[in-house]
Amino acid sequence: METRTAESPAHPAHRSGGGGADGGDASGPVRYRRNPDLLLEWQDEAGPVLVDCRRWRKFAARPRLLALLGLLDRPLTAEETHARWGDGGKAGEGSGEEGLAATRQALERLAAVGIIRSSAGPASAAQGLTPYELAAHARAGHGPAPHAQRGFPPPARLRHPEATETVRFAASDELPSRPLREVLAERRCVRDFAPAPLPLSHLGVFLARAARVRGSIGPLRFQQTQRPSPSGGGRHSLEAYVIAREVSGLAAGAYHYDPFDHTLNRLAPWDDELAALLDTTVTVPAYMEQPPPVSLLLASHAARTGWKYEGLALSLIYRDTGCLLQTLCLTATDLGLGACPTGTMRPTSGIAFLGRHHEELLHVGNLALGIPGPPGSGEAQEQGGG
Repeated sequence: METRTAESPAHPAHRSGGGGADGGDASGPVRYRRNPDLLLEWQDEAGPVLVDCRRWRKFAARPRLLALLGLLDRPLTAEETHARWGDGGKAGEGSGEEGLAATRQALERLAAVGIIRSSAGPASAAQGLTPYELAAHARAGHGPAPHAQRGFPPPARLRHPEATETVRFAASDELPSRPLREVLAERRCVRDFAPAPLPLSHLGVFLARAARVRGSIGPLRFQQTQRPSPSGGGRHSLEAYVIAREVSGLAAGAYHYDPFDHTLNRLAPWDDELAALLDTTVTVPAYMEQPPPVSLLLASHAARTGWKYEGLALSLIYRDTGCLLQTLCLTATDLGLGACPTGTMRPTSGIAFLGRHHEELLHVGNLALGIPGPPGSGEAQEQGGG
């Protein structure tokens, strides 16, 4: 992408090119304000660069321009801007009308390329997205970085050698299954669970049907696997951690699900810290009166996807998360279980049971799981989402 010099825009100057400034009045003096969609980043050998995240344009950021943008965090007229910013430099140089004219010209040129916004221009439509969200979306549309797929890909299997116990699920799957049409018609978010433990056998079948590795996709050196849920490039970066509060035959605590061996690896016993994590990521966000018997914490080993798709990896990880959550919800419905996904995320540095992997992982989602409560018991809470 071309990086322009912000103080020497390629477009001709005009007063209406920057969009409406917040608080501006088209019938009064023209006011200018910093484009709220700008982010500042540092590029190797290029210094600071301004990024217009909505239009995905970049401009070289000079110190004097940054000083101006610092002033324009609220709408100012050319006269007000000149009084605060016009003491020397190329723009605003001199005194009186000559200096004011130079400041006004600089403002109009910056508005023409979208670095600032002018009340003389049309107001921008609100999208409800932050500059960070716009930047991630725009970057994903440009495809993988040129240097993607260099070196060896991270392994498709994450191991926790510190696990204190391994629980092996039964290989058999004897629970009944229903037609997909019925499952789709009955799927809903369940926020009220029966006061009974989830059978360990049901948890095993649930994970086997929804998340177990079915095979490899060649060539083997690419570390691509085939699983029930789709994933960009077969990278499958998502790891499932089981927070078991009440599972018959399973000690309460945190476990890592190994989809290759179909096992649970015990990472931590139940304690107040684990209970607080369940509350903040599932119980409270889903408006539940009681915590679920089980929840899944989904964490992405982002480097797996990033190795092949650097530049749009985060976008793919979020899509993979949505696909997996839908697969988990449909599988739960098929088994007669209740499930409710939540999107509350926490920094992995604060999730103790992740151990040494916390810097490699991104927390991307959660799923409450259990036996549904009596019909109608969760109707009030169902208003929070379907």
